[in-house]
Amino acid sequence: MNIKQKGIVFTVISTIIFGITPAIGKFTYSMGNNGIQLAFLRHLFVVPLFLFIVLYQKLSLKVTKQQFKDILKVGFFGNTLTVVLLYSSYSYIGVGSATVLHFLYPLFVCIMNFILYQQKLNHKQILCLVLAMVGILCFIEKSASSMFGFLLAVGSGIFFAYYMIGMDHSTIRYISPYVFNFYLVIMNSTVILLLALITKSLSIMPLSGYLLSMVVAVFTSLIGVVLFQKGICCLGASLTAILSTLEPITSIIVGILFLNEQLTLMKIVGCLLVLLSTFILVKNQAQGEKV
Repeated sequence: MNIKQKGIVFTVISTIIFGITPAIGKFTYSMGNNGIQLAFLRHLFVVPLFLFIVLYQKLSLKVTKQQFKDILKVGFFGNTLTVVLLYSSYSYIGVGSATVLHFLYPLFVCIMNFILYQQKLNHKQILCLVLAMVGILCFIEKSASSMFGFLLAVGSGIFFAYYMIGMDHSTIRYISPYVFNFYLVIMNSTVILLLALITKSLSIMPLSGYLLSMVVAVFTSLIGVVLFQKGICCLGASLTAILSTLEPITSIIVGILFLNEQLTLMKIVGCLLVLLSTFILVKNQAQGEKV
């Protein structure tokens, strides 16, 4: 198996993991869990794992004052809010719909780069923006709860776009990924715990609820992330991003098979439009990198 084939395998497995774990997480909601508590447990459970990796690889935990500020800023607004909003949206809309709406983040990246860094939008990016806007309109439902879930999922995509831009335009890019993630999960655990206490979102679950939450934590925050990073190393960011569109498709299939989620014709059309816009956008990015 050559490097490219390994990259494809790594990326496909990681996207399947990211597509399945939301359904596992939603199973715990009937056990007394909720989006905020699941986000807290997801980060808390992997703190000792990242600490072990950092110590095993003898990595330095020392960061500069500016790097620490960037970790707090990008970590909170980009990562913490993304996870909280996305996991909370599962209480109001299906995991498939939420994941598709979250996948609007490549378009939000383009918009933010245009506003913050004056990067011009080309014709294909504008076309993708229009396709995506029409696509998300297909997911809007009349009920207030569905509308709230819709806004939470789209919001998670906006903050994740900020996370990607922050990673690219800050000192974080010069920190070891394991060191950064170690500080990130500690910060997220602390901040989300405070949020859970304020909103009274902590509740006692049966042991199975905590075990399933641990599965979500290990598979998403450790295994999935590592495989995804290896996929980028083998294939490059653009091709990896194209393959990652398997994630919302997986979430939709899993939601239908195991959570009895309904997929209407309008949502199918919306899903296709969002995925098409993402595919065109990332492919356009890949062509730009080759020039």
